[in-house]
Amino acid sequence: MTLIESETRVSRQRYQRAVLAKKQAEELLDAKSRELWEVNQKLIGQADTLEQQVRERTADLTKAKLAAEAANHIKSVFLASMSHEIRTPLNGVLGMAEVLLDSGLNAEQRNMAVTIVDSGQILLAVLNDILDLSKIEAGQLEIEERPFDLAELIRTTCELYKAKAHEKGIALTLTLAPAASCWIASDPVRLRQVLGNMISNAIKFTNEGEVEIIAELRKHTDKHNDLILSVRDTGMGIPKSKLSKLFQPFVQVDASVARKFGGTGLGLSISRQICRMLGGDMTVSSRLNAGSVFTATARVGHAVAADRPAPADQPAGTDIIAARRWRILLAEDNKTNQLVFSKYLQGFDLDITVVENGQAACDAFARGQFDIVFMDVNMPVMDGITATQKIRGIEAAANRPRTPVMALTANTMVHEIEGYLEKGVDRHLGKPIKKATLLAALADGLAMLTEDRGDATPVMSRTAGDG
Repeated sequence: MTLIESETRVSRQRYQRAVLAKKQAEELLDAKSRELWEVNQKLIGQADTLEQQVRERTADLTKAKLAAEAANHIKSVFLASMSHEIRTPLNGVLGMAEVLLDSGLNAEQRNMAVTIVDSGQILLAVLNDILDLSKIEAGQLEIEERPFDLAELIRTTCELYKAKAHEKGIALTLTLAPAASCWIASDPVRLRQVLGNMISNAIKFTNEGEVEIIAELRKHTDKHNDLILSVRDTGMGIPKSKLSKLFQPFVQVDASVARKFGGTGLGLSISRQICRMLGGDMTVSSRLNAGSVFTATARVGHAVAADRPAPADQPAGTDIIAARRWRILLAEDNKTNQLVFSKYLQGFDLDITVVENGQAACDAFARGQFDIVFMDVNMPVMDGITATQKIRGIEAAANRPRTPVMALTANTMVHEIEGYLEKGVDRHLGKPIKKATLLAALADGLAMLTEDRGDATPVMSRTAGDG
């Protein structure tokens, strides 16, 4: 074989090996590509299945969420309705009991009447707690912000519990830091509720020693301060293992607590939620048989002290009510509440006209002149707010001066009250109404009336309650 033939043969073998290697590589690549394609198809299928499962799960969760929200809404509506239905007769119970206390009872009768009042107030407190919890769960608990005197709020709140502390033979003291003697911007009603709950609990679980309230105000920023309210007691204390239960709704640290001391176990849960809504929190430190310290914090704004009329310039409430035979229109469909209203005012010579629905109130107002109107909100035929708007129309058409209209209602939510004021009401009185609250509202309304006539009398506030 010649050299040329040998080289040709080698070249042909190399070529064949290259062709074979290329073919094998292509077959391997094709196999791997097919394998990758199959895996990818499986992944696509799994992704589609997973997406479908996620969609189905999301749909189930959405459906469950909507069902829960609907159930919660129904519960909230039910509780709001029950609140109104309970407050209305409770107004009669507490109102007539208060009138009874002023009727010259002997000692035994007076003790029984006081028991009725105290029991009614406990029932009202339970009702308020349940309604507050419902509002919190529904995200409808309303927080307002307005300027007020912090030191005065703390002192007046402490005063409410001095008698109870004295009755148990324990000292109730207040330590007010100098920085806390100022005006702040926050929700005074809710802060009073939180502080009152802490003081009430401290007194309840302390049999000897003292309960001390400490109020501090620390600078947070140029616009906000941190309010710190602490209540220290020398009471029974709380076991460390039970502390985690304290802020759970409807839970007492021990079953015997509910039997011995009563209560729903809602107060601390609600108070902590309020503190958190105010930008703070509520905490506790305690040792068994060594007392407890509850601390509530809130983020509050700065405020400038409001000008107040000198006390000497303000006429006494009863003086302005007794000044003449004022003409009063009462629109109230509940017979018991009509009786309570008249009994509260029976010591004054007043001309009171009573009607049972809003339409009758409008008719009476169109026929005659009245100095002030007390208007129940929920009435048959025509509700009180519609009637108030019609009364404002009657005034405008006849060019009559504005007559103060006081709304009487068991509806106590902030947005409801603001709605009443926007629609022509001058003041809101939440049921059940105390005699002192009614007299103050009447005096303020008459003061506003005389001011419009040019007399130098103070302008009334626009809302009232038993606080």
